[in-house]
This record gives sequence, structure tokens and C-alpha cells, in this order.
Amino acid sequence: MKRVVALVALTGALTLTACDSFGQAMTSHTDVLARAAGHELTVEQATGILAPAARIPINPEVVDAIAKLWIDYTLLATAAAEDSSLSNLKLDGVVVPFFNQQLVFQLREKVIKVDTVFDEAELKAMFDKEQPGGEVKARHVLFNVPTDATPQVRDSVMRMAAQVLQLAKAGGDFTQLAAQYSQEPGAAERGGDLGWFGPGAMVAPFEEAAFKLQKGQISDLVETPFGIHIIKVEDRRTQPYETMKDQYLQAKKQEAIATAEETYLKALTDANVLKVEDGALEVARNLAQKPETKLSGRAARRALVAYKGGSLTAKEYLTIMQQRDQNTRSSVGQSADKELTEWLQLLARDELLIAEATKQGLKTPVAEMDSARMELRRQLKQAMTEAGLLPIVAAEGENMKQAAQRMTMTFINGIVNGERSVIPLNAISYELRDKYGAEVQEQSIPVVVTRVTEARPKAGPAVQMPMMPQGPPQGPTPAPTSTGN
Repeated sequence: MKRVVALVALTGALTLTACDSFGQAMTSHTDVLARAAGHELTVEQATGILAPAARIPINPEVVDAIAKLWIDYTLLATAAAEDSSLSNLKLDGVVVPFFNQQLVFQLREKVIKVDTVFDEAELKAMFDKEQPGGEVKARHVLFNVPTDATPQVRDSVMRMAAQVLQLAKAGGDFTQLAAQYSQEPGAAERGGDLGWFGPGAMVAPFEEAAFKLQKGQISDLVETPFGIHIIKVEDRRTQPYETMKDQYLQAKKQEAIATAEETYLKALTDANVLKVEDGALEVARNLAQKPETKLSGRAARRALVAYKGGSLTAKEYLTIMQQRDQNTRSSVGQSADKELTEWLQLLARDELLIAEATKQGLKTPVAEMDSARMELRRQLKQAMTEAGLLPIVAAEGENMKQAAQRMTMTFINGIVNGERSVIPLNAISYELRDKYGAEVQEQSIPVVVTRVTEARPKAGPAVQMPMMPQGPPQGPTPAPTSTGN
């Protein structure tokens, strides 16, 4: 359990997305940059943090990031001031997705049966046919086709390539033809020689054509993003069967399992008829870009993907987005329609898999989830202690919340000055915002930019803010996307 929880503890990268906006619930003032749990980060305080840090560029994005850091750690310190054990945090955004993934792995073991036994003769025959780990030694002639080439220019290049191909197949010296006609840099000196290469070394069309050729054979014209190629394979080699037998056997077993899994998944999704609803792509992009959005009522229940007996709702999708790191959310928010449609279908399929696991009687023991939460709280407390956020010690005249806020400000200053490392919260930060409430006053951001600019002495170019890089390596994917491999 300790090993498992260590993977998910503090999962994800630093949350730098916009914070919760409560509309009229909180009064807007341009002298306040952010609010969280009854505390305020004033424009003056934010200016005091950023103005001395001349190495950090000053722009709206940096001010926004500072405001969100302050919110995250103010809320975390507030929770710690209320309960130093952090038992007031459920941590479901980290723990539940991880255990859902484990349910899907258990489902795979229970329902997917596949024969992974291969007799020696069968395995050797497959090896001889596929020749895994094989390499070819080849030469080529390259004819460049400009990306903006007119049809006439393209036709001219194709005619020239066809003429050279005819010469090569008629027995012409391929090395001399490459030296004379190839437009690859250095081709004249090398005679188009590419040396030995294996799978994955070349672009797909080139590789596919080359590995179909036997020793001494010449390809037809092959088009890749680099231009038009004529390929000649001069030799082929592969590792002996005995050398690769164990590795190849494992690969074939995994291939058989993957095939069985895909068959199962296809049957599951076909039976439930997944349908991405009209307008779902726009909603999905908006929520990926604004995971702080508050959804309720009809908006929360809106189906993005419908399937037999249920749907992936906007609220469920938003929860998933809050569990993903910033890079994933940005990628989803900018993805093309086809990719986003497939993404939504995968998420809906995940729901079906978890539901199917429940139907099969699979469940996570409550004790394991409680143990995971305890371990995650322990690791979070350890990180807070190392960051100087715990223990909270009130100075004379302070209460615990005031002490927590003072220590938070010290921690934020330490990050800006490069003396402290960021504690990434990701999904935990959304639980904190839901629990205590928070907002960034966007209209105050340009005010901070102006005041910091005025307060700073003229200096050379600033360096990138130290808190911008991602946090610790990602733990397991917060929601399963397949039954595993």
C-alpha cells in the first residue's frame, strides 16, 4: 500500500488555472488581487512580493500565477490550522481515480481470457515470418518536392524520379545514380548510403517500403514528407531465433492479450452505442480550459456522451479535467474535433468499464482506501513541514489562522526568491476551493503589473519564473483509458 500511495501522493503538476469565481457573492475591488477562506491578498502585498524579484518577468500571467499559488497554500494552511492531521480533507480527487483504475485492472483479469501458450514450432514459424529485430542496409535517391510546389512543379519532379527509377531497375549503378541525382545533402559523397537501420529509425512510408524489399531489390517511387524516394536494399540481417526467443515469446503474449482486450472493449462499446452529443465538443474544450467552472442543475447534468443506460455528464467530465495536469488540459482544450471526439469516447468507455467491474462484484476494500488517504495525508504533511508551513505556531497576539497566513506569505516569498520548491496540489486544490471558497480578482491583475513595473529599477531582461516548471513526476493516470497491458 505504501508503494501504491507513493505513486499518487501529490500527483500532478502545479495548478495554475483560474480560480473559482463566485460572481456577486464576493465584492470586486481593484485593491484586492485574490480571496481565499476569508483571507485577502491585496494589490499592495502582491506588489511587495514581486517588485524585489527583478529576475522574474512581470506580466499578467505571472501575477495570475502568484495569486493562484497564494490561494492554494492559504487554503492548505487553513485546513491544517483547523486540523493538523488534515483528516478534514477527503482527498477523493486523487484516491478514488487511482482505485477505479485498479478495479479495471481486476476486471481485465476476471473477464478477459486468452490463450498465451505457443508451442515451439508455432513460435519459430512466426519468428521466421516476422523477423523481429531485423535490420536492412539500404541506399536511396531523394527528389525534393517543395511544400508550396505547384502541380506543374510536382509533375516535373515525378517525371524525373520515374526516369531515374527506370534506369535503376534496368541495371544502372545505383550508387552512381544516387550521387548524380539525389538531392539529399551529402548524397553525392555517400552515393545515397543510409547504412544499417531497424524499425522506427525512418518515417513510416519509407520504413514500410524498405522492409518489404529483399536483398538487391529496388522499390517503386515512395513518397514521404521529405520528398520522393527510390530505395535499394543491399543487405538484411536479423538476430538468431535462440537469442531472441524469450523476448519474442513475451511480445507475442502481450500482443495476444492486447488483441483480446480490444475485442472485449469493442464489444462493450458497440453494445452500449456511444454517441457524442451535439455541442459536446465546445463544452469539453471550454471546461478543459476553465476547470474552475461551477456547474449545477441542468448544466451539470448535460450529457456529453450518451450510451445505453447512462451518459458522461458535463459535471463528470469537469471532475476528470480537474484531476488532470495543466498540460493535458491545455492539449484537450486545443485539440481538433476528431481527437476530442475520440477522447470523450474513451472517457465514456472508462465509465462503462468501472460500471462493469461493479456488476462483476469487484470493489475496493474500504480499509485500503482509508489507508491510502492516511498515507497521502502523511506525505502532504511531510511536504508542508519541509516547506515551513507546519507546524503552525502563533506569535503573540495571533490566532492560528493569522499564523497560518503569515507562514503562507513567507512560503510564497521563498518560492519567488528561489529558496523554496512548489508543493504541487492539482486535484487537491479543487477540493480545497470547494470546501473554503476562493477567487482571483482579474481586474486587479493589470494594476499589480503596473505597480510592480513602476517599483522596479530599470534592469536587464528578467529570467523565467522558477515556479513555472512542472512538479514531481506524474502518478498513475487519474482515470483508466483501457483495461491495461
